[in-house]
Amino acid sequence: MLDINFNMNNEFSDKFWNFLNPKKWFRKIYTKDNVNILFIDDKEMPVVANLKKNGYKVKKVRDVENINDAEIKNSQIIFVDFDGVGKFISKQHQGAGLVKELKVEYKESKYIVLYTAEPSMPTDTTMNELFNIADARMRKDDDVTDFTDQIREGLKNLK
Repeated sequence: MLDINFNMNNEFSDKFWNFLNPKKWFRKIYTKDNVNILFIDDKEMPVVANLKKNGYKVKKVRDVENINDAEIKNSQIIFVDFDGVGKFISKQHQGAGLVKELKVEYKESKYIVLYTAEPSMPTDTTMNELFNIADARMRKDDDVTDFTDQIREGLKNLK
């Protein structure tokens, strides 16, 4: 039974308004237990093992040849390295070019984080535009808690 709360101020709960919104009727709610996370990186990422120990469903691949690869289709949150991956999609822009293609293809159904080992994001205008296409940006050497924060943000934003 639907739990609809009505208080003395004539205000309805969020559950009531969500019930009235047909767009939310069939929307899957993602949680730590049912979200698939993919790291695309040509180097080892110790954070992957740490996330697995914490109960996340995480896979890591060295690169992808096609934005419709099974690993991508089956993942809702994708972390993409800026350098060394995406060469099959964009030789010039690599990871940033891959992020652009993923956002064009999957829009809001995937939460995409672009990360780099560089001390700062590139200031080149073209690269800056590509960086801004990602849902989030971070440093490769950030703490595991920073990665889990991005996963939580992704869970809230997936559609």
